[in-house]
Amino acid sequence: MSNSVETTKKVLTANTAVLYGIFGPIESSGYFPPIKFLNQFLAQGNDPCDQDGRMSAWPPFTLSAQDYVEVKAWWLTHHPDAREDDLGTESWDDWIQIILDD
Repeated sequence: MSNSVETTKKVLTANTAVLYGIFGPIESSGYFPPIKFLNQFLAQGNDPCDQDGRMSAWPPFTLSAQDYVEVKAWWLTHHPDAREDDLGTESWDDWIQIILDD
């Protein structure tokens, strides 16, 4: 398992637990972001929704296609009803807006 996979798991787990972490709403949405969108999030190095800074920043990085497969499989073991879907959008910001509007 690559370092990127382990780091992503830590980031998503911590972000889900943060009061205003964006992966809290994602967790309950039934969706999981496609690789392009997840990489846009990870490349930021922080969660813009966490405006109070409750979660530490991380060194920006992206996942390879194989790493994404591993992360998605891990997420689905904990959220078996979730599915990958671009929701007809082209960017992380547009994708997350749909999640937040539901």
